[in-house]
Amino acid sequence: MKKVYFVRHGESEGNAESIYQNFSTPLTEKGRSQCLVIADRCEKFPLDVIISSAMIRAQETAKIISRKIKKRIEYSGLFVECRRPKEQIGKSMKSPETLKIGKAIQENFHIPGFRFSDEENFEDLKKRAQKALQYLEKKSEENILVVTHGFFMRVLVAFIIFGKDITSYECEKFMRKIHMKNTGITVFHL
Repeated sequence: MKKVYFVRHGESEGNAESIYQNFSTPLTEKGRSQCLVIADRCEKFPLDVIISSAMIRAQETAKIISRKIKKRIEYSGLFVECRRPKEQIGKSMKSPETLKIGKAIQENFHIPGFRFSDEENFEDLKKRAQKALQYLEKKSEENILVVTHGFFMRVLVAFIIFGKDITSYECEKFMRKIHMKNTGITVFHL
């Protein structure tokens, strides 16, 4: 039976400053320290490979772990963070503009095909979660560490729990109750 260890990246500058992040947002010093701790924990797992989001904060996390456990890293766009509207990127999560955009997205989350602008919607995330799990199932390795992101990991876990017929209502309810901490580990058997 295949075992997958999902790890959220270490604290990033965007996390620390409550800013919507872009592809290249790096880790903070605290984030790098968190990664050293998780690398020590990962040493105890029988890991075969590390698969990481291609985003910089996840790459940095994966590299720190890899140096410790001496496992190769594969990068995949399947595990990147949920794409936010371009109007939010680089801005405070608490600004009136980004709060208004977030409210519009939240109020329309259940409307098929809705987009505020260029963000991923529920249907996009559901398809990507399914592709990500199929990708992992096809891997020859039995013990896989995946470095990913908080929002997408919650979608992925909701998809695993509810299955391919998950609704936007189930996903939203699950995501409101679960929070993924930086460098937290979530383990599943596939």
